[in-house]
Amino acid sequence: MKLNILLSLLFLFSTKSISQTKSTVIIVDGVCMMCENRIEKKAIEKKGIKLADWNLENRTLKLVYNEKNITVNEIHKFLASIGHDTKIEIASDEAYSLLDPCCKYRDLQVIRDHGLNRTPINNSNKKEQQN
Repeated sequence: MKLNILLSLLFLFSTKSISQTKSTVIIVDGVCMMCENRIEKKAIEKKGIKLADWNLENRTLKLVYNEKNITVNEIHKFLASIGHDTKIEIASDEAYSLLDPCCKYRDLQVIRDHGLNRTPINNSNKKEQQN
């Protein structure tokens, strides 16, 4: 009987925490493995984000997060604060300038140097260099 009560309580609490966990996919700009490491590491360190997996090829960041601790808009703002543009949030010039030279994803020459054939996700960005 005690075991049944304990299992019921455990199930109740586990389903409650699961219901607060959400997943989403965000487009985040970057060009190299250093970008990948930064995006994933900083995201995991952010309170509320449980899992982060960024794909260099399609620039998608798959996230699992706790919606009680962080919102999707806050995640976009956070990613911009570490220097990476998203579809809805552009990194400040200051945050972008802190990236390593090989991570300057707004620079078309850097993009080409990495063997990528694409444009920055926020193509209207004034910092983009037309080399």
